Amino acid sequence: MSDYTKEEISEILRVAEVLNKKGTSQKLNISKFCKEAGISRKNAYKHKKKIDPGLSAFEKKVQLLENDKEDLEHKLHHAEKRAHEADLYWQCRCILVELNRDYKKNGPGRTPRRLELIDDYNRISGLLGFEPLSCWE
Repeated sequence: MSDYTKEEISEILRVAEVLNKKGTSQKLNISKFCKEAGISRKNAYKHKKKIDPGLSAFEKKVQLLENDKEDLEHKLHHAEKRAHEADLYWQCRCILVELNRDYKKNGPGRTPRRLELIDDYNRISGLLGFEPLSCWE
């Protein structure tokens, strides 16, 4: 009879499986452990199956953390997209202010600066789905 409880055997097998799966240098030889524990390998896996037929608590926690990570990455991507859009809106606003200043300074005619500003506005507004400016008069 083994000195280990069924729960201890189950946990040792889970740890051994994780170590073997991850390819670490600290692999546990399950057959050797079972022999030293005084149980058969078959019985060890029976104990494990009875105690925890599904994922171990550790594996469940890892899965939850991976799901949280994916959710946070999605939220970060969305926040970055919104920040980029806000920056584009701000650029459009600054161009409109500059167009207004040019209009007040030079009157209703087309100036090279005004045409350049309109081109910049149309380039940015196209990304945001705004109507383009045809002229500023």
